[in-house]
Amino acid sequence: MRMSGKAARYRDRFVFPGDDLAIVEEFMGGPGSYMDEGVVRSAVLGRARFDLSKRAVEVSKGTRELILPREGLDVVGEVGAVMRRMANVDLFVIGGRALATPYTGVIHVSSVGGSYAKNMGLAVRGGDIVKARIINTKNRVVQLSIMGADYGVIFSFCSRCGAALEHRESRLHCPRCGRVERRKVAKAYGSEELV
Repeated sequence: MRMSGKAARYRDRFVFPGDDLAIVEEFMGGPGSYMDEGVVRSAVLGRARFDLSKRAVEVSKGTRELILPREGLDVVGEVGAVMRRMANVDLFVIGGRALATPYTGVIHVSSVGGSYAKNMGLAVRGGDIVKARIINTKNRVVQLSIMGADYGVIFSFCSRCGAALEHRESRLHCPRCGRVERRKVAKAYGSEELV
Protein backbone atom coordinates (compact mmCIF):
# COMPACT_ATOMS: atom_id res chain seq x y z
CA MET A 1 0.00 0.00 0.00
CA ARG A 2 1.37 3.34 -1.00
CA MET A 3 1.15 6.40 1.30
CA SER A 4 0.16 9.80 0.06
CA GLY A 5 2.84 12.50 0.20
CA LYS A 6 1.16 14.24 3.15
CA ALA A 7 0.66 11.00 5.14
CA ALA A 8 4.25 9.87 4.47
CA ARG A 9 5.49 13.08 6.06
CA TYR A 10 3.93 12.01 9.39
CA ARG A 11 5.20 8.46 9.63
CA ASP A 12 7.53 7.63 12.53
CA ARG A 13 11.08 8.68 11.75
CA PHE A 14 14.50 9.27 13.29
CA VAL A 15 15.14 12.96 14.12
CA PHE A 16 17.91 15.19 15.42
CA PRO A 17 17.58 17.99 18.00
CA GLY A 18 16.08 21.07 16.33
CA ASP A 19 14.50 19.19 13.40
CA ASP A 20 11.11 20.51 12.25
CA LEU A 21 8.35 18.02 13.08
CA ALA A 22 5.14 19.91 12.31
CA ILE A 23 3.45 23.27 12.65
CA VAL A 24 1.23 23.95 15.68
CA GLU A 25 -1.93 23.98 13.54
CA GLU A 26 -1.26 20.32 12.58
CA PHE A 27 0.14 18.76 15.77
CA MET A 28 0.70 19.65 19.43
CA GLY A 29 4.13 19.04 20.91
CA GLY A 30 4.61 16.23 23.42
CA PRO A 31 7.52 14.84 25.45
CA GLY A 32 10.86 15.29 23.69
CA SER A 33 9.68 18.24 21.63
CA TYR A 34 9.31 22.02 21.99
CA MET A 35 7.56 24.87 20.17
CA ASP A 36 9.52 27.60 18.42
CA GLU A 37 7.65 30.37 16.58
CA GLY A 38 4.72 28.14 15.66
CA VAL A 39 6.87 25.14 14.70
CA VAL A 40 7.09 21.93 16.75
CA ARG A 41 10.76 20.85 16.88
CA SER A 42 12.64 17.87 18.29
CA ALA A 43 14.38 18.53 21.61
CA VAL A 44 16.36 15.26 21.63
CA LEU A 45 18.00 12.74 19.33
CA GLY A 46 15.51 9.92 18.82
CA ARG A 47 12.42 8.59 17.08
CA ALA A 48 9.49 10.94 16.37
CA ARG A 49 6.07 9.31 16.77
CA PHE A 50 3.02 10.99 15.28
CA ASP A 51 -0.36 10.19 16.87
CA LEU A 52 -2.87 11.11 14.18
CA SER A 53 -5.90 10.52 16.42
CA LYS A 54 -4.67 12.88 19.19
CA ARG A 55 -2.88 15.19 16.76
CA ALA A 56 0.27 15.06 18.91
CA VAL A 57 3.91 14.29 18.26
CA GLU A 58 6.46 13.03 20.76
CA VAL A 59 10.12 12.11 20.45
CA SER A 60 11.44 9.10 22.37
CA LYS A 61 15.07 9.55 23.31
CA GLY A 62 17.44 7.41 21.28
CA THR A 63 20.43 7.72 23.61
CA ARG A 64 20.97 6.39 27.11
CA GLU A 65 20.77 8.73 30.06
CA LEU A 66 24.11 9.26 31.77
CA ILE A 67 24.47 7.95 35.29
CA LEU A 68 26.80 10.33 37.08
CA PRO A 69 27.88 10.38 40.72
CA ARG A 70 26.21 13.25 42.62
CA GLU A 71 26.43 14.22 46.26
CA GLY A 72 23.78 12.56 48.41
CA LEU A 73 23.28 9.45 46.25
CA ASP A 74 23.67 5.96 47.69
CA VAL A 75 26.18 3.70 45.93
CA VAL A 76 27.25 0.05 46.03
CA GLY A 77 30.74 -1.06 45.15
CA GLU A 78 33.58 -3.48 45.71
CA VAL A 79 36.47 -2.50 47.94
CA GLY A 80 39.81 -2.67 46.16
CA ALA A 81 43.03 -1.44 47.75
CA VAL A 82 42.84 -0.77 51.50
CA MET A 83 45.46 1.45 53.10
CA ARG A 84 45.78 2.62 56.70
CA ARG A 85 43.86 5.89 56.13
CA MET A 86 41.72 5.17 53.06
CA ALA A 87 40.17 2.54 50.78
CA ASN A 88 39.41 2.58 47.05
CA VAL A 89 35.98 1.35 45.96
CA ASP A 90 34.91 0.35 42.42
CA LEU A 91 31.31 1.59 42.21
CA PHE A 92 28.91 -0.53 40.12
CA VAL A 93 25.55 0.88 41.35
CA ILE A 94 24.74 4.60 41.70
CA GLY A 95 21.34 5.71 42.96
CA GLY A 96 19.92 2.22 42.45
CA ARG A 97 20.99 2.03 38.80
CA ALA A 98 23.66 -0.37 37.52
CA LEU A 99 26.66 1.07 35.68
CA ALA A 100 28.16 -0.35 32.49
CA THR A 101 31.59 1.03 33.44
CA PRO A 102 32.43 1.45 37.13
CA TYR A 103 33.55 4.68 38.77
CA THR A 104 36.21 4.71 41.47
CA GLY A 105 35.37 6.17 44.86
CA VAL A 106 37.42 6.74 47.98
CA ILE A 107 36.50 6.20 51.62
CA HIS A 108 38.68 8.16 54.06
CA VAL A 109 39.04 6.80 57.57
CA SER A 110 37.37 9.97 58.93
CA SER A 111 34.21 8.99 57.01
CA VAL A 112 33.82 5.66 58.80
CA GLY A 113 33.19 6.77 62.37
CA GLY A 114 33.07 4.91 65.66
CA SER A 115 35.88 2.67 66.84
CA TYR A 116 37.05 2.14 63.25
CA ALA A 117 38.42 5.70 62.98
CA LYS A 118 41.99 4.60 63.70
CA ASN A 119 42.64 2.10 60.93
CA MET A 120 40.71 1.53 57.69
CA GLY A 121 41.74 -2.15 57.68
CA LEU A 122 39.45 -2.72 60.68
CA ALA A 123 36.39 -1.33 58.84
CA VAL A 124 36.69 -2.89 55.36
CA ARG A 125 38.87 -5.36 53.48
CA GLY A 126 39.60 -5.94 49.81
CA GLY A 127 36.76 -7.79 48.07
CA ASP A 128 34.05 -6.56 50.48
CA ILE A 129 30.85 -5.21 48.92
CA VAL A 130 29.89 -1.92 50.60
CA LYS A 131 26.95 0.44 50.57
CA ALA A 132 28.02 4.07 50.94
CA ARG A 133 26.81 7.63 50.41
CA ILE A 134 28.54 10.11 48.10
CA ILE A 135 29.61 13.11 50.18
CA ASN A 136 31.78 15.01 47.69
CA THR A 137 32.51 14.98 43.95
CA LYS A 138 34.76 18.01 43.65
CA ASN A 139 38.15 17.74 41.94
CA ARG A 140 36.95 14.62 40.06
CA VAL A 141 37.30 12.49 43.20
CA VAL A 142 34.17 10.65 44.37
CA GLN A 143 34.43 10.75 48.16
CA LEU A 144 32.27 8.26 50.07
CA SER A 145 31.04 7.87 53.63
CA ILE A 146 29.96 4.70 55.43
CA MET A 147 28.90 6.48 58.64
CA GLY A 148 25.53 5.43 59.98
CA ALA A 149 23.70 2.15 60.47
CA ASP A 150 22.50 1.94 56.85
CA TYR A 151 26.02 2.08 55.41
CA GLY A 152 28.99 -0.25 55.53
CA VAL A 153 29.81 -3.78 54.41
CA ILE A 154 26.79 -5.61 52.96
CA PHE A 155 28.60 -8.76 51.76
CA SER A 156 31.99 -10.15 52.74
CA PHE A 157 34.27 -13.15 52.40
CA CYS A 158 36.50 -14.94 54.91
CA SER A 159 40.10 -13.75 54.68
CA ARG A 160 41.35 -17.28 55.47
CA CYS A 161 39.26 -19.67 53.32
CA GLY A 162 37.20 -17.36 51.05
CA ALA A 163 33.73 -18.53 52.16
CA ALA A 164 30.87 -16.01 52.45
CA LEU A 165 30.70 -14.63 55.99
CA GLU A 166 27.51 -14.72 58.09
CA HIS A 167 26.53 -11.89 60.43
CA ARG A 168 25.88 -13.10 64.00
CA GLU A 169 26.16 -11.35 67.35
CA SER A 170 27.71 -8.15 65.91
CA ARG A 171 30.56 -10.10 64.27
CA LEU A 172 31.10 -11.90 60.96
CA HIS A 173 31.50 -15.68 61.26
CA CYS A 174 32.84 -18.07 58.65
CA PRO A 175 30.63 -21.18 58.40
CA ARG A 176 33.46 -23.21 56.81
CA CYS A 177 36.56 -22.58 58.95
CA GLY A 178 35.04 -20.92 62.04
CA ARG A 179 37.05 -17.69 61.77
CA VAL A 180 35.48 -14.59 63.34
CA GLU A 181 36.15 -11.24 61.65
CA ARG A 182 35.29 -7.63 62.34
CA ARG A 183 33.99 -5.05 59.82
CA LYS A 184 31.88 -1.88 59.78
CA VAL A 185 28.69 -3.79 58.89
CA ALA A 186 25.51 -2.21 57.50
CA LYS A 187 22.23 -3.23 59.14
CA ALA A 188 21.08 -4.81 55.84
CA TYR A 189 24.12 -7.15 55.70
CA GLY A 190 23.36 -10.16 53.51
CA SER A 191 19.89 -8.94 52.50
CA GLU A 192 20.64 -5.74 50.56
CA GLU A 193 19.34 -5.67 46.98
CA LEU A 194 22.22 -4.66 44.70
CA VAL A 195 20.10 -3.34 41.79
